[in-house]
Amino acid sequence: MITSAILVVDDDPNAQFTIAQMLRDEGYDIFTAGNGRDALEIFKKNSIKLVISDIRMPGLSGIDLLKELKNIDPRIAVILLTGFGSVTMAVDALKQGAYYFFEKPIINNSKFLAIINQALKTQQLEEEVVGLRKEVEEKYSFPNIIGQHPKMVSIFDFIAKISKTDKTVLIQGESGTGKDLIAKTIHYNSPRRNKPLVTVNCGALTESLLSSELFGHSRGAFTGAIKDTIGRFQAAEGGTLILEEIGEVPLPSQKVYLKVIEEKVLEPVGSNQTRKVDVRIIVTTNRMLQEEVAKGTFRKDLFYRLSILSLVIPPLRDRISDLPLLIDYFFKKFQEREARLEIEPEVLRFLKTYSWPGNIRELSNVIQHMMTFCKGDRITMSDLPPSVFLEENGERGMAEGEIDLARMVSDLEKKWIMKKLEESDWNKEKTSQLLGITRRMLIDRLKKYDITGPVRLRKN
Repeated sequence: MITSAILVVDDDPNAQFTIAQMLRDEGYDIFTAGNGRDALEIFKKNSIKLVISDIRMPGLSGIDLLKELKNIDPRIAVILLTGFGSVTMAVDALKQGAYYFFEKPIINNSKFLAIINQALKTQQLEEEVVGLRKEVEEKYSFPNIIGQHPKMVSIFDFIAKISKTDKTVLIQGESGTGKDLIAKTIHYNSPRRNKPLVTVNCGALTESLLSSELFGHSRGAFTGAIKDTIGRFQAAEGGTLILEEIGEVPLPSQKVYLKVIEEKVLEPVGSNQTRKVDVRIIVTTNRMLQEEVAKGTFRKDLFYRLSILSLVIPPLRDRISDLPLLIDYFFKKFQEREARLEIEPEVLRFLKTYSWPGNIRELSNVIQHMMTFCKGDRITMSDLPPSVFLEENGERGMAEGEIDLARMVSDLEKKWIMKKLEESDWNKEKTSQLLGITRRMLIDRLKKYDITGPVRLRKN
């Protein structure tokens, strides 16, 4: 049973008392009113989840009260009662939006209580759906795409212009730059926002399963096909289909995508009937498809079909001026302590010179690591994860003051390795595990910093 506030409205004091008492015995919070006008005032001032009202009342009738309540809150559940029931009256009440219609006196209390519980469950579910939709819309609204760099400003303009269209969009960018977020933002700011959003990881589909997964199949089409099954394209009917990592699709399989994207017509496996689909297609890839076309690994005709509207998301290193904004965003997102953490200037300087190969996703992980291991209220260099010191490529921008910073980082890296060596009693295998690197990488660092093990005296 759901415990919620219920408003009982009846101009007959005896009927009102009987129903109200029955519901109080079941644990519900009950408000009562003797007429429609009083009921409206009570409803406006309290969080009422269900209204049970007589139809025939002086002044504002139950039907009129129903209309007024629906104007205030379209989701409110209303059960109407009458001692002069008829089929016509019941049909009219349901047409006006009543949840259910009962004749008085209530004879079957069990059914009455079951309908009330069902109505409250239905309303609770609707509220959850509305809450989830609001959460999704807030998550994928423009404020959640952080940046003031000119490249990001142009992306905001791009999203605003193309969201209202149905044209295919190609989003390219390195892993971790937020391609998925931008694709979903386009959908949730489009007229299709209330329709399905379906995502397909193209790189994960084998050639044998490709057509069945995308277009569905008919019963008996292959061993194990025991019923007709719709594919991802049909599942996204009326909404948006996101094709992730299209660049990973092998060349022979690319023609399967070409036809359906061009014609929006598909043919389920094992069927000889074609079906028209209404979907908006957004494609993401961490490859630059024009380069793949030049190498002969991606079809030219598919590339031109996908790139009607094309967007390239810049890597974090190319918009490093946005780093303070992003850090502040993640601090607020992951903040668990009451006191606000501060980041020391040298940490920020270091983060600005780091190459961020994992882009925004890596930054999110680094922030969470620093906040977890920070012992005080200030994040210091020692709170950074080892991975940012053990960067393999070593290619960093030559910003002003970087030479001193590089020396400081090297010193810190050496101290960190020495600390872990001591913790593991100079066991290289254990040390590499503590540092989160391979044994080969550790040996390279030991040579780089001329670190040798302690001299151990042999026992006689």
